[in-house]
Amino acid sequence: MRAAGLIAVAAVASLALATAGNAAPAEPWAAAADLRNALSQAETELILSGPGVAAVELGRARGSAEQVLAGRRAERAEALRGLAAAGEAVASGDERAFAAARATVWTAVLRASYAEAVAAAARGDLRSARRWLLVREFRPPTRFSRAAADATLALDRLAAHEIRPAAAAAAVRADLLDTYDSRLRSSLDGFRAATDARFDVRAAEAAYAAAGYWAIVRPVFRAQHGAAATTKASEAFAALARAATTGRTAANPLARVDRALEGFRAAPLAPSEQVRRAGQLLRFLELVPIEYGRGVEHGRVTRDFEIQEAITFRDGAAAAFADIEGILLRRDAAATRTIGGELDDLADALRAASQGGRVEAPEAVRATAEQALDAANGIFPKQWKDASGSADFDVIQATLDRVMAAAAQGDWGAAEQARLEAYGVFELGPEQRLRGLAPGTFQHVEGLFWYGDDGTDGLVQLIKRKATVEELQATRAALDQALTEAEERVGAGPGSRVTVVTNSAIIVFREGLEAVLILAALMASMVGAQRRLRRPLLAGVGLALVASAITWLVAQTVLGSLAGWGEKLEATVSLVAIAVLLLILNWFYHRVYWQENLQDLHKRKKRILAGASLGVLSAQALGLVALGFSSVYREGFETVLFLQALTLEAGAWTVLQGVTLGFAGVVGVFGLVIALERRLPHKKMLVATGLLITGVLVVLVGHTVQTSQAVGWLPVTPVEGLTLPYWTGPWLGLFPTWEGLLSQGAALAFVIGSYVAAEALRSRRRARILATPIGNPEHSG
Repeated sequence: MRAAGLIAVAAVASLALATAGNAAPAEPWAAAADLRNALSQAETELILSGPGVAAVELGRARGSAEQVLAGRRAERAEALRGLAAAGEAVASGDERAFAAARATVWTAVLRASYAEAVAAAARGDLRSARRWLLVREFRPPTRFSRAAADATLALDRLAAHEIRPAAAAAAVRADLLDTYDSRLRSSLDGFRAATDARFDVRAAEAAYAAAGYWAIVRPVFRAQHGAAATTKASEAFAALARAATTGRTAANPLARVDRALEGFRAAPLAPSEQVRRAGQLLRFLELVPIEYGRGVEHGRVTRDFEIQEAITFRDGAAAAFADIEGILLRRDAAATRTIGGELDDLADALRAASQGGRVEAPEAVRATAEQALDAANGIFPKQWKDASGSADFDVIQATLDRVMAAAAQGDWGAAEQARLEAYGVFELGPEQRLRGLAPGTFQHVEGLFWYGDDGTDGLVQLIKRKATVEELQATRAALDQALTEAEERVGAGPGSRVTVVTNSAIIVFREGLEAVLILAALMASMVGAQRRLRRPLLAGVGLALVASAITWLVAQTVLGSLAGWGEKLEATVSLVAIAVLLLILNWFYHRVYWQENLQDLHKRKKRILAGASLGVLSAQALGLVALGFSSVYREGFETVLFLQALTLEAGAWTVLQGVTLGFAGVVGVFGLVIALERRLPHKKMLVATGLLITGVLVVLVGHTVQTSQAVGWLPVTPVEGLTLPYWTGPWLGLFPTWEGLLSQGAALAFVIGSYVAAEALRSRRRARILATPIGNPEHSG
């Protein structure tokens, strides 16, 4: 029987080859589609009709494979070996071997199409690139992602002469590598699930599909990890394939594959995508215990739907984690593996609950999720930690998709439940920022969720009256546009990069200018023979700058250890900075900060100069070094303190750009002071610095109030009827809420009041002195 089957297969295959040789070459996509269909039909006939009919379909598959792979020697040989194995499987009735062979043949075709599409794009051959790009698979879209179209869009841009062939080829390559990397992971997950369920045929197909996808991404792996690691990984995939078809293995092959792929990503994410994935990981992990808690009560599952929602969010978190795992491993391997382990524990707990097994207590699930969140917050870069806001919009859009799907099926109860979930995510996340940043946008979004706005019906109205699909689509389109605007506002945050750079430069310039004026006053008498006294003084200045840089690094380290506080830390540091600014401005206008400090420095200088003659290690030289150090380091310390709030808001790199600009200005002024000696208007320059720092104070107060509102420390009371241009928020810290405007007014009133009080005190003092008879000690002040 086996021999007869083999003969039948061989005969049909020969007939198919002869037919294929006389046929006109088919388009790659058409031949590939026919190949896949023939393999599927062969499997079906193997089960229903036996090897004879299955062999006919297998012969058709071979003819299609010859057409699509005619110019690809290596992939053609791989596919023919797979088809030969499929023929043997058909003859013996081995469904598991046939499934494995089918996966081998199809992934060989995908490998060929990947290479041809990239090569055609690189040489600017649009027709060939588009023909081969049709022979592809896609990263499976989820509720939180969409199918990628980057390769298609790149070819369209190439056709429009907007990009060059090299850029188009890079985009096609990245899109396909990302796809097949994802398919590789999903095949491994499929193997794991099929093995657990004892579905041998499905497990075999998943294992060989994974091996085929591995062959596509293997060159990239080799470039990243080297030849030795690539050999080990290939051996692990081969062991996995053997285990799937024979069931015999000396060690866990899946664990070997997982270890080999740890941290690998075939197409590195752009920085913006890294931030988005990080935000999804954080937000989805937060939602897992919430959904699970809604579905479990008294040790049993009461709502299967909620458990499935928890599983969906866990899977979304795991997918996001897989995309950034390699980056995290380089930052902290132990913490990264902790996150992965907690995600696996969540998967086990949720799977058990959904399949009627052990139901974990909601507190245990929450504790597991929080451990993963703590580990993530501990190793995420600053810009990643603030990204959960963008993930909120992913969740909202995905949940609105459920609203539309449920409504289309006439399940209005499910549609209303999904609407409430979408609004709940909006209310708990973006709304808190929008109420202070852009109340008009917040009110528009809220209206579209509820009872309508700007002539458009709200979702709750439409669901209540069971509206038509067209009516729902119109509101959904308006809501999508409003949510896009809201995401842009939330993403921009209370300050823009240009604003932060500008404010950083102002702070550094103001504090540096004061230090320059102090040094100018101290060096004014160091002329002629005493000019050499400037050297140790300037040496102290250099030490002060180094100490200020060290202070910056220490501050960054300390704040980094407290980064888990998120925006609460930013609000706290901002409050401290505001308090110090208010104190300094009060001293400034009362002349304590400038006049008394300068008098003290002059007294110290006189004592130092009255000492022993200047030598390299003399008391006089060391004293001048200390004097230069103390006159500048205080300004440096204040600068570091004021910059921390901005650093927490926008990141160290953005702030350092402002620091560079401000410091360049200080160096320029210092050069002028040295060149012009005492001819600069020191007093007017000092007053100008006071006005600059007052402006910074007002802006900082506005941003701090807005951040405090976002974390829930302050209420949000919009000013009815007041609409401010968006730029007033980032640049001036002006947001249309009573809390922010009144706080800024109070800060400005304090500064002006301090100045008025100081002037009044000086006027009374002058009047008292003038009224005192000459000769009275009080007359001299």
